[in-house]
Amino acid sequence: MRTTIELSDRTYILLRARAAERGMRGFSAIVEEALERLFHEGGDDDLLAARTEAEGAWSAADVEEWERAREEARASWPVDRFSTPTS
Repeated sequence: MRTTIELSDRTYILLRARAAERGMRGFSAIVEEALERLFHEGGDDDLLAARTEAEGAWSAADVEEWERAREEARASWPVDRFSTPTS
């Protein structure tokens, strides 16, 4: 699945350097590897199973409430002076 993430300049540079060391053009495989390790070490395999079982369990009202809460939280996030705006 294709997605967009925001990285600090430092993280982006280190990620590109690691990809270059491995002879890779992009760094998706490195990000995937790191996330899989994070989820596996954190015992999140159970979360994935629970999510799969619960898929479709939210009502439209639940989704709207979650979206509203997410937007409110995002609006209150501090601005990172090292991040690069994406829009």
